[in-house]
Amino acid sequence: MSILQWRSVDVREHVEKNKPLQIVDVREPSEFASGHIPGAKSIPLGQLAHRYKEINPHTESVIVCLSGSRSGRACEFLKSAGYTKTYNLMGGMSRWDGEVE
Repeated sequence: MSILQWRSVDVREHVEKNKPLQIVDVREPSEFASGHIPGAKSIPLGQLAHRYKEINPHTESVIVCLSGSRSGRACEFLKSAGYTKTYNLMGGMSRWDGEVE
């Protein structure tokens, strides 16, 4: 099952054009607190199975972790739950070159 990939430039372009986008960070709370993409929602990977309905399936979503591994697993889970508009941030926060809050 292949997952869709976005680069940080794709996310920045989406935000700059004010297109609807959900940014879901699946890292642990301490990682999220140390710096995340502005506007991101924290749903740690271990809680995703219980909290995925907090993500609107009709709006594009980019899933973020540190390197792209956990977010890839999150994308696979969301795809299996019927989500079709989810994208894995390639390289995760380690490759993110936009703003951080």
